[in-house]
Amino acid sequence: MFKKAKRFSVLSIVLVMVLVTACSGGGGAKPADQAKGNDNKPAVENKQPDPQPEPPKEEVIDMKNKPIRVMSWGVPFGEAGSELGEKKIALEKEMSAKYNTKFEHVQATWNDIGDKVVTSVMAGEPIADIFLIETNRAIPAMVKNDMLTPISDFLDVNDPKWPAKMKEIGGYNGKAYGFTTSLGGGSGIYYNRGLIKKEGLEDPQELMEKGQWNWESFLNIAKTVTKDTNGDGQLDQYGVALDANSFVRALIASNGSDITKVVDGKVVYDGENPGAMEALHFFNDLYQVHKVVKPNKDGNWDDYINSFNKGNIAMRYGEFWEGEGIKNSIGDDYGFIFYPKGPKAQDYVYSTDAVGMWWVPKGANQDAVKLFIDYLFETAPPAGEVDAWVEAQFADEKSLQNSQKMADYINLVTWAGVPEFGATIRQTWNDIGAGKETPETGMAKVKPVLEGLIKAAEK
Repeated sequence: MFKKAKRFSVLSIVLVMVLVTACSGGGGAKPADQAKGNDNKPAVENKQPDPQPEPPKEEVIDMKNKPIRVMSWGVPFGEAGSELGEKKIALEKEMSAKYNTKFEHVQATWNDIGDKVVTSVMAGEPIADIFLIETNRAIPAMVKNDMLTPISDFLDVNDPKWPAKMKEIGGYNGKAYGFTTSLGGGSGIYYNRGLIKKEGLEDPQELMEKGQWNWESFLNIAKTVTKDTNGDGQLDQYGVALDANSFVRALIASNGSDITKVVDGKVVYDGENPGAMEALHFFNDLYQVHKVVKPNKDGNWDDYINSFNKGNIAMRYGEFWEGEGIKNSIGDDYGFIFYPKGPKAQDYVYSTDAVGMWWVPKGANQDAVKLFIDYLFETAPPAGEVDAWVEAQFADEKSLQNSQKMADYINLVTWAGVPEFGATIRQTWNDIGAGKETPETGMAKVKPVLEGLIKAAEK
């Protein structure tokens, strides 16, 4: 297995240096002789060092047998019997004894977790002290309905231990609500390294390192790879397989744009700005002009995933956690890289419409939250490492490093928390790709619908 990549956050290390001075022998004047020879010189004051402030005392928390209730789906922090799971169990025993508490893991399905939290808060007794959910399901709806407690009200969210963009991603109207130990991971372009090499093309990783990974080089690879390889008159090898929703969202962001913006704290439709329209024209051209996108003839949402895994597609958009499935299908000859830069972009970007974070429901025990945060950092991988599951998603160290760097380039689309917005715009983007609508007519037609959704979300 390749060498583990380091996390891309700074760990402050304090080095305490003790300076010891020894008296040298052999010919030096003795202190008494030195004093006699300096009778006319002013006496040197023996100044004492300024007293140092005492370090702040650690807060002592006694939970008085009240539990730390953690709500999530699945099994966070590892299952019993695994290395991470056993570490979790041991830590829970240690903290339970130290703080006079116990850990209660409240299970819920992914679909139900939000409703369970809201129902319990409205009843006056939150079902958990901390729960896991995505940003678009928490913000703005849960905040506006007074379901959440801002962690910035009782914790120092400026502490450098937190990810740099945590306040931005998990915040609303100047307050921090969501928290996490890491924003690493991300989504980008998976590429079939062997196929690209076979076609005599430069590896996208090398292009990125030279500052040449952009829409133009992406298109060059896609056009060169797309061909009929067996002479039957039918294309059987393609440059790209994609799902319009995630691909186009990232394409627009990679050109330094979005289809909404925030004005005076409110989301405003902005789908016809130059950056977005340029991206939509590029998307339409991939299908209609260059014909480099593998058609989804069956209409299955996961066609782009299955097609890439057959080994005859050069590139596809994907989440970092999809890598192991690719490895199981085509072996280790693949890479993972940032989305290519558009003409208007200043830098690479990792675009997303949701980030999983921890939240505090209204009425939760704040001491439980503080202890859970200690627990969260203790169960995280040691500084400079990632856990084995994350490492298993990638075939090489540079791909792993790319995924971890993405936390520094994260961009959460401003329409993420508007219900039905994503599903509505997806259909428009599908129509643009299929040639049923031009970018101009498609976005003009859907504009009043999206503005209505935005207005409804404000209530």
